[in-house]
Amino acid sequence: MIHNRNSKSEILNPKQIPITKFELSKYHIPNLSSMNLCARIVLHLFQDVRRIYFGQLLVVFILIMMVNLPLHGQEVYLRLTDYGGGKIALIVRPFTSKEIDFNFLTKIKNIEVIVKNDLDYSLFFDIYTDSVPGEVYDQAINIKGEGQNNTLTITLEDIASSETIAMNDYVLEGELRQTAHAIADAIIEILTGEQGISSTRIVFSYRTGSGKELAMIDYDGYNFTGLTKNGKYNLFPAWAPDGRRVLFSTYATDRLNIYVFDLAARKIDAISSFRGLNFAPCWSPDASRIALSLTKDGNAEIYLLDLSTKKLNRITYNKAIDTSPAFSPNSREIAFVSDRTGNPQVYVMDIYGGNVRRLTYHGNYNTSPAWSPRGDLVAYVSRQDDNSQQIFVTDPYDFAPVQLTFVGNNEEPSWSPDGLHIVFSSSRSGTYELYTMNWDGSRKRKLTSGITAHAPDWSPIAK
Repeated sequence: MIHNRNSKSEILNPKQIPITKFELSKYHIPNLSSMNLCARIVLHLFQDVRRIYFGQLLVVFILIMMVNLPLHGQEVYLRLTDYGGGKIALIVRPFTSKEIDFNFLTKIKNIEVIVKNDLDYSLFFDIYTDSVPGEVYDQAINIKGEGQNNTLTITLEDIASSETIAMNDYVLEGELRQTAHAIADAIIEILTGEQGISSTRIVFSYRTGSGKELAMIDYDGYNFTGLTKNGKYNLFPAWAPDGRRVLFSTYATDRLNIYVFDLAARKIDAISSFRGLNFAPCWSPDASRIALSLTKDGNAEIYLLDLSTKKLNRITYNKAIDTSPAFSPNSREIAFVSDRTGNPQVYVMDIYGGNVRRLTYHGNYNTSPAWSPRGDLVAYVSRQDDNSQQIFVTDPYDFAPVQLTFVGNNEEPSWSPDGLHIVFSSSRSGTYELYTMNWDGSRKRKLTSGITAHAPDWSPIAK
């Protein structure tokens, strides 16, 4: 079932929280009400909010440990109590300033709004600002912000014990939205053990008068940054695991080649320039290989390029078209599209081309597989009876499709690095623009406006 997210534990492989110094305070565990009971109360129980559900579990578990956290280091104890499946309650108190400076106070209030929006979007928290239900108040955490001398101090305080969980200072220099995103990500990690995605970006291709150029935006749609301006068709952008480079295809003379764009150096180098088409690149999560589609041997086949040896290996051998490779998070399997049965369907194989199995069985035209970073879902696009394109998700090992979109055409899904959100292109407004939604299809929000945007790819969390 889609809602049981712990069925592939060897793939999800939750991380263990590292050990360091942390101050005595309560540490709350996130969970969502729609999940099943997870009784593995271990150090890495914070990893997957969608797989943890304590229900009516009444436990007091005290853990004195040293945890490496992004905020002020302190000792901590961990208490599990009757959560009833709820999220962590956060009370965001109005950020204040000790200085009578309108511009400085404006900066602080803008950061407050961004932090609040980031925390709300994360799915880990219930956000309160004014009135808080009595049954929630004692379980809640206060977030306070106070500015002075161009510095904003963020304090997390456990209400029940009045203990300070963490405190950190942020110098208000440079781009304030980046500072706000960094604050939100730090709060998310200290309270959940998850890395926040507020500082991530989305790369995509957008239409211009003479072709398609590449650009990127922040995960919430702000800070549009153009990447290419060559007047060509720049297609299939794909992030490297380090978040510093982007693969893409573009036409050069008589062929479609694959290039890598170094964002820091603003340098573009060729990766694959075989005769014919070089397209649909995908970096393996372990950064060792690139999967790509080539037509150098005739029809489109999937190849693996080993980045250390530069050796190219063909892994599909079929008279049909094989394309759109998408790695599993453990880099050991690849989802792909093939029309070997007459119409495009999604298949899965290992990285050597063996153990091929068909994944999709409903509909006669299924494309664009995208494997969740958590390993438990594959998103894909399915053509419906009305010829619209809609996004579905399924368990990669037990086909059980769930439709997520219903309005307009919705295509090219890409997962957020935490596996809780999907970015996609949609024609619901009349032209193709970028949207995000939660992993279950809820809470769709528009990211772009005024441009025709395609092929979004969500960046990893910067290392």
